[in-house]
Amino acid sequence: MRTSLEVADVFRAAGSAYRATHAGHLSLHQLKVMSAIEHCRTAALGGHVEACTECGHWRIAYNSCRNRHCPKCQGAAARNWLAAREADLLPVGYFHVVFTLPAEIAAIAFHNKALLYDLLFKTASETTLTIAADPRHLGARIGITAVLHTVRRQNIWHNSRRRFAECGPRLGLMFRRRACGVASADVRVSFA
Repeated sequence: MRTSLEVADVFRAAGSAYRATHAGHLSLHQLKVMSAIEHCRTAALGGHVEACTECGHWRIAYNSCRNRHCPKCQGAAARNWLAAREADLLPVGYFHVVFTLPAEIAAIAFHNKALLYDLLFKTASETTLTIAADPRHLGARIGITAVLHTVRRQNIWHNSRRRFAECGPRLGLMFRRRACGVASADVRVSFA
């Protein structure tokens, strides 16, 4: 018997109100994902009867949505993916770098996700690789794993951040604000 709250429970309880409040701001893809998770392993997707040939006990098992975003369907796949990524890690230090969109651009990104996030990914990657390759800083070719974060822990949409895990010697980026308000970056290298 299930005792914990699931994403599907939240979607079923508050999904329609959320969709009404954010009408016009959710893509068709997002709406389909919400619907799939809401209907996952319910009568809405049909089901089948599982029966024990020994004792005759039977139960109804509802079909899953198989959506890649569904935590119920993809929990095992996510764990397997993570284990495979951990197996790929090199025996070196990894470091966290964050690129944040200015607040003025966040609203534009909310309505033009594909365009702005693609630009953020390309720009952040090029910046990190260029600084790392510069002999004055690190003079190395580094590896990057990048993740897009668009929600805070409190589940509030915020300025999008592009997070990198750098591999190898630490490439520290220290940003300072000039008097005119423009951000400048100083780079330092340390070996951890």
